[in-house]
Amino acid sequence: MRRVLLLAAVLGAMAVAGCSSTSTDARSTVDVPSQWRTAAEQDRTHADLPWGDLFRTPDLEVLVREALANNSDLRIAAERVELARAQYGFERSALFPAVLGDAAYTRGRQPSVGPENVIVESSSLGLAVPTWEIDLWGRVRSSTEAARRQLLASDETRRALYVSLIGEVARGYLTLLDLDYQLEVARRTLETRRESLRVVKARFEGGITSASDLRQAESNYAGAEAAIALLQRSRSQAENGLSILVGRNPGPVLRATGINAMATPPRLPAGMPSDLLQRRPDVLAAEQQLLSADASIDAARKAYFPVISLTGFLGFASPALKDLFDDGRSAWSVSPAITLPIFTAGRLSANVEAAEAQQRIAVEQYRKTVRTAFREVDDALVAYQRYLEQREALGRVVKANRERERLADLRYRNGLTIFVEVLLAQQQTFESELQLSQANRGVYESVVNLYTALGGGWQPDGPGAAATR
Repeated sequence: MRRVLLLAAVLGAMAVAGCSSTSTDARSTVDVPSQWRTAAEQDRTHADLPWGDLFRTPDLEVLVREALANNSDLRIAAERVELARAQYGFERSALFPAVLGDAAYTRGRQPSVGPENVIVESSSLGLAVPTWEIDLWGRVRSSTEAARRQLLASDETRRALYVSLIGEVARGYLTLLDLDYQLEVARRTLETRRESLRVVKARFEGGITSASDLRQAESNYAGAEAAIALLQRSRSQAENGLSILVGRNPGPVLRATGINAMATPPRLPAGMPSDLLQRRPDVLAAEQQLLSADASIDAARKAYFPVISLTGFLGFASPALKDLFDDGRSAWSVSPAITLPIFTAGRLSANVEAAEAQQRIAVEQYRKTVRTAFREVDDALVAYQRYLEQREALGRVVKANRERERLADLRYRNGLTIFVEVLLAQQQTFESELQLSQANRGVYESVVNLYTALGGGWQPDGPGAAATR
């Protein structure tokens, strides 16, 4: 055995001359800004909040809990983690010798030196160690490390889906609240136009106004009815989509809170940009993928090294089954072996090149993921600030349009203006109220977007964790 190890060391020294290990510091491959492009608090982060504290809305909290327990994509991601764990266990098992129970009996007619063939039999019973590679150079350990990093990447991917699911449910809920408010505006507008139609019809029947004004009033009223039908359709479809997302069949979604009753913080804290590299799950998953690629390169390069293997047997052996357990029939064997690749037609070098190419891909994927993360945080910060400004401005627009509509209606009733002025005022009021509702939803959605962009929502011991293990 000592001679085998000595020979392996010599051959290993020859092989190692052309091979070197590699390791990538993932975070050094990206340029991390010192602060966000949009001004934000950096001493704390919005992502530290539990997801239930985002808006403190009981209906939304119920939906999120249900989604974390029942969502099919999250369950699939959890099973992929289990698959990666099993693959890691398979790779790790190669570090240890396998011990198998071995029993064999052979009986046959064999040629002999005499004039006739003879009946020969043999039997054995014991423990056998099949061919086991002694990991002297660390090739098996590198393969095991690659599988371990894949397992960690799968778990981070599951965490990323967890955070993303919270965001999707919150955005779906906000969409429903926004459609509720738009439908309320449309119904209020319908009542206003019904009253206008009543006035115009009375004036037409009294011979004060023309048929053109009556037809315009009827058209305006029908347009409000069409808008209500469109919003009702959109709301039902949004309810169906949210129901599927939380793991239900399509159906209504309970919501007792109006969108205007939800509070918003004056300013969103975002923490330091460098913190994102240590917190956001998809960034951590990309980092683990890169480290797995490093380990795969190491394993591919060490395939050039000599392979030292060992087989063995311990038990009983006898030429006759009836004598197997007689005294002196104990048996053992140890068979070390060493192999060194001499000619593989480029298989080993191609394997190294493939691993190196995969590593370069992983580096670029990591950079892209980090840059995307920085962009999503900055986008959410600027969206929140601008939506607040837009909401404030549109509030003033709605107030002005409502007053203009009131004055136009009053002037028309007194015969001081034509009905077209009333129509234009009503239409502008309706459109500005819808725009205000959408801007209001944008404020809340930007809060959710920042929360998910920062990697918030993950609670290892929370209600969703148990459902996804």
